[in-house]
Amino acid sequence: MRKPAIVVISLLALALLIAACGQIGGGGSQTTDPEPVVEVIPPTPTNTATPTPTLPATFTPIAMGYGGSLYIVGGTRSVHIVQAGETLGILAKQYGVTVDAIAKANRISNYNLIKVGQVLYIPPCE
Repeated sequence: MRKPAIVVISLLALALLIAACGQIGGGGSQTTDPEPVVEVIPPTPTNTATPTPTLPATFTPIAMGYGGSLYIVGGTRSVHIVQAGETLGILAKQYGVTVDAIAKANRISNYNLIKVGQVLYIPPCE
């Protein structure tokens, strides 16, 4: 007799479990409306052009005055823009100073390496 009692109790427990879940009968069941499904669409990437920055024009010195001499700074030294064919020797003779003085004032280690358009500071006469 024990087996039928266990079977009856098991069936009752199963029935209570099913009833609690709302599966048996229509009176006690609670139904909820399903939540609406929202589809998330990622934004479409757009290609935007990034403007290329414009660089300022480079400065190219233009010789002003005779022999590339610009002006006298404070009455003590001149500023000279090297012209084609000029050497430190020619400039030293023109301004009455030594080649060494011009080279030292402009930190020139190789006397043969001056370029057209280069700005040179001419020290005062000694």
